[in-house]
Amino acid sequence: MIYYTESMVTRSSTLTVPNDISYLSAIQAYTGEIAENLGLQKMDVQMVLLALEEAIVNVVKHAFEPSEKATYQVILEPISSGLKIIIKDKGLPYAPSLVPDYITPTGLDDIPVAGLGSYLMKKSVDELAFYNLGREGKELHLIKHFPYKSIEEYHDKRDLEPFPSPRVVGAGPIEKRPFSVRLMKTSEAPAVSRLFYRAYGYTYSLDAIYYPEKFARLVQERKIISVVAVADDDQIVGHAALIREDPEEKIAELGMAAVQPDFRGQGCQNVMMRRLVEEARKAGLMGIFSKATTEHIYAQKAGLRVGFRRCAMVIGVIPADRTYKGIHEVLNQRGTFAYGFLPIENPPGIILFPPEHHRPFIEKIYRDIGLDRTFKMPAMPLSTEGMEEQSNIAVSVLPNYNRAIIEVHRYGKNAVSGVRMILKELCFKKIDEILLHLRLEDPCTGALCSRFEELGFFIAGILPFYHIGDALILQYLNNVQIDYSKIQIASENAQEILDYVRAHDPNIVL
Repeated sequence: MIYYTESMVTRSSTLTVPNDISYLSAIQAYTGEIAENLGLQKMDVQMVLLALEEAIVNVVKHAFEPSEKATYQVILEPISSGLKIIIKDKGLPYAPSLVPDYITPTGLDDIPVAGLGSYLMKKSVDELAFYNLGREGKELHLIKHFPYKSIEEYHDKRDLEPFPSPRVVGAGPIEKRPFSVRLMKTSEAPAVSRLFYRAYGYTYSLDAIYYPEKFARLVQERKIISVVAVADDDQIVGHAALIREDPEEKIAELGMAAVQPDFRGQGCQNVMMRRLVEEARKAGLMGIFSKATTEHIYAQKAGLRVGFRRCAMVIGVIPADRTYKGIHEVLNQRGTFAYGFLPIENPPGIILFPPEHHRPFIEKIYRDIGLDRTFKMPAMPLSTEGMEEQSNIAVSVLPNYNRAIIEVHRYGKNAVSGVRMILKELCFKKIDEILLHLRLEDPCTGALCSRFEELGFFIAGILPFYHIGDALILQYLNNVQIDYSKIQIASENAQEILDYVRAHDPNIVL
């Protein structure tokens, strides 16, 4: 029997289902009705049901012992951008969540079966994430977005022509043109989308920018705080934004920056960034972080002028097929991000437990960015008395970047072995770059960091006020070679961080 509950707050539905595959059709029928009522198109509904089928089959077959009688939950949660489906079970702690890649067949006699279901599941939804909740079980999240009109449906093709090539250095003085900076109106989303399309084509990482309705919705929800530069003829010539996954987060990422060529070199981006700092204060943020490419130094210099200081170097985070107009048509290797941080508040009394062998490096970063912290050594050896068996570990995969993020939300006795198993599965799937976020306010981070480094992770830096607290960032490169000499750096403290990271990269052949 399927047990059904509904939340009147979010109108989410929870189906409690026996681990029997015969209930699949009933689950799909109910889910299909919910998806259609929300406004998903018929083709999208079918894709959702296909992904749901694969997910449920995986749970029933792999999460429980063959003769075990148990239940699992299917949670249908309407969200502003579409439908989220959560499949939650308390079965085997690490049932396979990542299966071998599906290999495209070369002929009718060579059609593989392994990995096909998982491949179809990932292709059928817009977002997919796996969460290990320790003794609370594990969750698979499937998200399907509403269909949105793309920018190409808003404008004539002639209005979407790429901007001309950047001015040649030394070609003469830049003509000063007046502009003002203000918050973006949601009605201006199509114009901003057009600006990005002309500047980046379809290579910009945040795909919401190419769907004006979706972009406007995120602005309305305060997940994006947008400012625009406006010329004296009311034309939008620049844009920058603060981005958060959740409006309640304590920090936001500064990004989504684009400036029309005629207005570059006039401080347009600096003025927009300063306005966003004001908006961050109004929003009660603790700080702002940025991810500046190291394929050139322009974005790094713009951040320095506003007050950003480097806090991490994340190596190989950008796929090599990304382009930077006027700089590189295609990257010569996976690109690197220089993380920057700008404090808004500096609350007292935060105690951190950095790994002892990285403590001087971490303390210097905090001094450079201007945040006060108290640093303590964790008790060694680490006591596991009172610690739960299972850790709470979240895993998310970003297919467009071929990278993954592992976050240890709560340490259990299996923290190292749990991360090792997840890492093994991700490497088997040929994920190029894997980040590991650890909570510096937990003594276990200081005590166990070296154990994670033994798995092949190496330090990247820190990110204060992250949603798990101040985060220590470790990184893992899966058979990816990086030529550090091609990484361009714009400041002394950034170069110091890069040198430290390089010295700890186990992939460097001396």
